[in-house]
Amino acid sequence: MGGGAEQTLSAPKEDLSWAEVGQLGLRYLRIPLALLLVELLYWFLTQPSNTLAWIQTLEAFIWHHASTLIYGAGSTEFAMHQGWWIRVDLLHHNFPDGRVALYVGDECAGIHEMLFITTLVLLTEGVPQRVKIKSIAVLCSIVFVLNIVRLLLLYPFARSGCDADPRGIYCTGEMYDFHHMMFEWGFLLILVGMWTAWFFWAKGPSRITQTDAGMGWRFSRREVWKPVHMGLVVLCLVFFAMAAHSWFGPEAQAAMTQMEDCDSLNEISERCGSAVRDHDEAISTAWSLGTIGLITLACTMIQVHRTDTSNEAESE
Repeated sequence: MGGGAEQTLSAPKEDLSWAEVGQLGLRYLRIPLALLLVELLYWFLTQPSNTLAWIQTLEAFIWHHASTLIYGAGSTEFAMHQGWWIRVDLLHHNFPDGRVALYVGDECAGIHEMLFITTLVLLTEGVPQRVKIKSIAVLCSIVFVLNIVRLLLLYPFARSGCDADPRGIYCTGEMYDFHHMMFEWGFLLILVGMWTAWFFWAKGPSRITQTDAGMGWRFSRREVWKPVHMGLVVLCLVFFAMAAHSWFGPEAQAAMTQMEDCDSLNEISERCGSAVRDHDEAISTAWSLGTIGLITLACTMIQVHRTDTSNEAESE
């Protein structure tokens, strides 16, 4: 080689280290992972059939009375209310047998959709926590109202099909098509649209561009206890007491005794099957109430801190 200074060639540096790739992947995958976790939690908590019975009853009550105001007296009937068995009948002489029986199940309560929009809002970066909490309250209220509107629309859809084919066996098909469409993808599009509108309202794009990617969450034990926190602890104790009552209460014990009798006699009958169902329902209810209590207690005792964007003070 010539007399020029020897040049040292350094190995090219990778754009991202594996640790940085992992952090980036976690940052973008946290929303689907959180949604999956919430889905599993929802499935677990609603295993007992009566978990959301009070919400189902409230929505059925509003649905029935709102239908009476909109479509006239005698358009619906609050036909059944036995625990979690809640039924509202749509009434018209063109319907098959003069009525269409619709059960208000836990999926009709709208809690699934509320958890979905809540998860999206909580995991949105850059928006202050106070704005998120207020927004969640408003968005969940909107979801509740939209769910009532969905139920109210079932009557005109049923009328449309059955007026064209009075008392036809399949005249309510149009109503069920609308119902299935809303459950399968209609509400999902509405929720994504709601989050998108909220994201721009909360100035999400500009906030995200200002967010320092290196900032993270910090967890600490709660030092300052306010009355609301003490109230949540009391609520947790109530959940634990209800769980214990469901597990060791008279109904569960009676079902257990019945199961033992059936087992000793090798009996297979309806009463034995009913005892098994009652016992499983009581145990599932206890697990759900206990889980809700533990989650509430953990969220009360632990503070989550993160530094806001634009050099604002650290927020809880």
